[in-house]
Order: sequence, then C-alpha cells, then structure tokens
Amino acid sequence: MLRKILPGLLILSLVGCQSMPEPEKPIPPKPATEKPKAQTPDGVVITPYDRPDIKRQKIVIPEQKPKSKKFDDGRNLPAFKQLMQQTQQAYAKQQFAQAESTVMQAQRLAPQAPETYLYLGMIANRKNQPARADAFALRGLSYAQSSAMKKQLWQVRLKAAQQQKNTKAIQQAQQVLKKL
Repeated sequence: MLRKILPGLLILSLVGCQSMPEPEKPIPPKPATEKPKAQTPDGVVITPYDRPDIKRQKIVIPEQKPKSKKFDDGRNLPAFKQLMQQTQQAYAKQQFAQAESTVMQAQRLAPQAPETYLYLGMIANRKNQPARADAFALRGLSYAQSSAMKKQLWQVRLKAAQQQKNTKAIQQAQQVLKKL
C-alpha cells in the first residue's frame, strides 16, 4: 500500500513546487530627500508630499474643424450645380428619363438638397406616379429651409393628391399654400 501512495505523493509535491510563485524581492526604499517640515503650535509636524507642479496646457486635437465654418451639404459643389442645370434643361425639353438620371446623380452628391427632391417629385408627377411624387415632396419638405422651396414642394404634393383624388391631402396642401 505504501508503494502505491509514495509515488503519488512524490508527484504531487513536485507539481506543487513548480506552481508556487517565486518569492518577491524587497524593493529598496528610495533615498529620502529632506523636505522642510512645518511644525504647528500643538507640536504636530506637517510633512508635505513630493508631487510635481500641475501645469495647464491647451490640448489641440488635429481632427477638430473650426466651429466658424458653416456645414456644407454639397450644394456648393460645381458638379452638383452643373448636374442641376442639366436636369433643368432636360426637364424643360420634356426629356424626363434624362432629367431623372441627372437629378439622381446630383442627389448622390448632396443627399440633403431639397432641389433634388423637388425635381424628382415633378418628374414623378409627369410620369403619372403620384405616390412617388408625394413621397419625394415629403422628403424634400424635411430638408427645405426657405418658404419658396416649401411652397414649390407643397405644390408638387397638391398635384400628386389631385391625381390620386385624395381630398384630405388636397385640403391640407391648399391650407399650407395659403399660409406660405
């Protein structure tokens, strides 16, 4: 029986020795520099901590853009302006497929430009797609800033509602157009 237990204990003791951490070496204390000690009338000695002075520095992050620059949504790009001119010309010539493709390219350059949604809505009305025209006009209204642009988009909605014979939408569009 002892012959069976002895090799097992020997293996366990060797495994246990291998997994024990090495003893930590004591860290030598730093040489103390004499700091002026203040003594209070009570006899209490105040020893200040050794810490560096705190210096304030302005941190400049290079990725930040100046706040004075206005948000550019792409409407000022020369390519956008050229595409919108091509769209206007194609629409005036009643080339609606050409006008639609150029306005879609312009929309990719400036996705928040309400002019693109205005032309998409007008083209959809001309193609007898009033549901699409209404959707484009609503999207354009969400981006429109000027009252002139809102008025044009509401006129597109009115025409789409008239094609659909939706009396509620017609009345709503007429009321808004009177206020604008």
